[in-house]
Amino acid sequence: MKFGNYTINNPESFETPEYVIFENILQHNIDTILSMVKTPSRLIPHAKTHKSREMLNFQIARGITRHKTSTLEEIQILSECNPEELILAYPLASEIKAKRYSEIINQNKNIKYSAIAGTVYHLDILSKIENLDGVYIDLDTGMHRTGIDVNESDELLKKLFTDSNLNFKGIHGYDGHLVGITDLEQKKEHVRESINIIEQFRDKISNYTSQTDYDIIVGGSWSFQYYLDDTDYKVSPGTWIYWDSNNIKQPDLNFQVAGLVLGQVIDEDKIRKTVTVDIGAKSISCDPLTPARFTIEGKPDAELISQNEEHGVIELNGENLNVGDYILGSPGHACTVPPKYPHGLKIDTEGNISGKITSDARDRK
Repeated sequence: MKFGNYTINNPESFETPEYVIFENILQHNIDTILSMVKTPSRLIPHAKTHKSREMLNFQIARGITRHKTSTLEEIQILSECNPEELILAYPLASEIKAKRYSEIINQNKNIKYSAIAGTVYHLDILSKIENLDGVYIDLDTGMHRTGIDVNESDELLKKLFTDSNLNFKGIHGYDGHLVGITDLEQKKEHVRESINIIEQFRDKISNYTSQTDYDIIVGGSWSFQYYLDDTDYKVSPGTWIYWDSNNIKQPDLNFQVAGLVLGQVIDEDKIRKTVTVDIGAKSISCDPLTPARFTIEGKPDAELISQNEEHGVIELNGENLNVGDYILGSPGHACTVPPKYPHGLKIDTEGNISGKITSDARDRK
């Protein structure tokens, strides 16, 4: 059965809602990003999008050997793939987590394990982690969520370089405040501002150390391409591997949506010209505003107008859907979908199930 540009054979054999991942699009996305970065060593992608050993091994096989994570569960599970480096790109603020990180590190001594720090408090916590390879300073380049402001960083730098046994590995600057900006010139201007902040910070670092052989890890899925001209920078998008209906609004990137949710129309309201589907908040992106939580492939005018745990109400706006019809929902935020399923079913180029991709690190901790 065709769903826009997607084919799934025998959808009636699925118990919906079901997470499906298209193999040929995964291959397209990885080919696309490698053609952009030119050399895999410039790419340090975020594993929080896929949370999967198979997806990490898929990337390692293509030369992408350093990866960011958000949780200790991701660190622990993905260690089994033996990447070169795993970076916990989430501030650690408790001793109990530092202890667990130490245990993980000491079980896998062939991997370089790193963390980020944006405060002196973080440095104190990280100093308790045994055999940590090093620390990246988390720099606030405009998102104002985590990270140190360049103008407030002297205490942190003094602590790190004069009163700490931690190894300085570089700068980490995530610019999530660029998410949703589709105007290319506006986005480029924001990236220039981020680069200016990073370069100011590099100058300040030079007052505390003569070290210059450190990494600068920047950008996300809405901006990484605009840092590539500066060959000193590494880039760290995450969503590119699965992509989604929000990211696809970017006209300057050629990724395609690989992970979608197969659902079914379970009821209808002919007077209001709506249908109810079984794609609820428990089965797809729930953090965007309601209309942006998913779009329906092949039904561009249909719009999600309300959603509960197990249901979504679709306003048809002239599209045709009937009770029993199958739909394919493109998530508004790819990263929030894999944790909702124990696995995604792989779909091959013919539209048949070819295997499973397990969401190994679903646990939040």
